[in-house]
Amino acid sequence: MSRRAWALATIVQTLVVALVVVLVVVPRGAAAPAPRPGDQEPLGGRPAGPIDVTTSISLAEARVIVDAAVANARAAGGHPTIVVVDDHGDVVSMDRMHGTTDYFARFAVGKAKGAVALQQPTGETADAYGANPQRFLSALSMLQGEVLLIRGGVPLFDGNRLIGGVASAGFGPNGDEPAVAAGIAAWEQYRQGERR
Repeated sequence: MSRRAWALATIVQTLVVALVVVLVVVPRGAAAPAPRPGDQEPLGGRPAGPIDVTTSISLAEARVIVDAAVANARAAGGHPTIVVVDDHGDVVSMDRMHGTTDYFARFAVGKAKGAVALQQPTGETADAYGANPQRFLSALSMLQGEVLLIRGGVPLFDGNRLIGGVASAGFGPNGDEPAVAAGIAAWEQYRQGERR
């Protein structure tokens, strides 16, 4: 085959491939009308307006807990990290007080997630290790690196519904639990006021 014939065959082949790609990729028929404001996308599509993600505990409620726990810790001379997580263990609000390290922020999140995962205070989980080590070790195995099962984490319930957890870390066993208790007491009082 001569160079000229080879070049011509290559050009024809390239044009055929391009034509096939255009026929496959470009839709046929008239273009769809542009969406008008307020139109809904088809099922499974993104809605036209802002997207709201439902949370089990509001930021306002989480801030009540954190603020009260921080005030309690400050009054007692401590400076822990206080965190509130939702029912999936995702952080809703957290304060790391001046004078504490980022490690305690990670500890607080681990305690709160542990309280949510096992639906009981982390102090109770730690105390029950001797009687039921399988529960403790199973949680550590399944949630490796996510939970910390030592005192200072407490689940939050609305009736029988788990809605999140709160934890304090960096104030020691005698400081973390009272800070969390103060946060929960303020939250319960806040919720009573909201229901009126």
